[in-house]
Amino acid sequence: MRIGIDIDDTLTDVKDELYQAAKDYAKQLGNKIEEITDLEDKNNNGNKWQEVFHFNYQELKYFLKDIQEEITNKALPRENVVDVIKKLKEDGNEIIIITARDSEFHDDPYKYSKDWLDKNDIYYDKLVVNARDKQKTCIDEKIDLFIDDSKANCLAVASSGINAIRICNEVKADENCFNNWQDIYDYIKSNYNN
Repeated sequence: MRIGIDIDDTLTDVKDELYQAAKDYAKQLGNKIEEITDLEDKNNNGNKWQEVFHFNYQELKYFLKDIQEEITNKALPRENVVDVIKKLKEDGNEIIIITARDSEFHDDPYKYSKDWLDKNDIYYDKLVVNARDKQKTCIDEKIDLFIDDSKANCLAVASSGINAIRICNEVKADENCFNNWQDIYDYIKSNYNN
């Protein structure tokens, strides 16, 4: 199988730290902060950050390029992710990293992503950046199974007939949402012929 995997909040778990950093930055700017129940950036373009923290475009760029990059560069992989991806590769799968990290908000999204993956010993056969439209990217890359933290991305990909599973921090919310990588591996082994 060709397995597509997102980076931020999929291979890592930085959602809470990013939220706090955005909140601190917005307070520093004197921006109003909206109460939220969900910070999912459904369009992978930063609009949710603008909506919640009232960042103008330049503030958003600074947040995503400087603050977010600093946090994500230091982020550690989720528990078991390095071993699980190695096992998935050993099982004969191709690993395609698919990230919405893009040229609009990052000087070199490929290097930014590659450096983190390599530093943390994350195996991959291919790295795709500038992938705001994960559905289109999964189709173009002929992905058989996609793993992401975003429910919107997973639903969009699944609507194209591509299997999608989600990693989330809450206790298993539905049959395609897992809160750890070992459970993802067990699910893949029991539901796909590897």
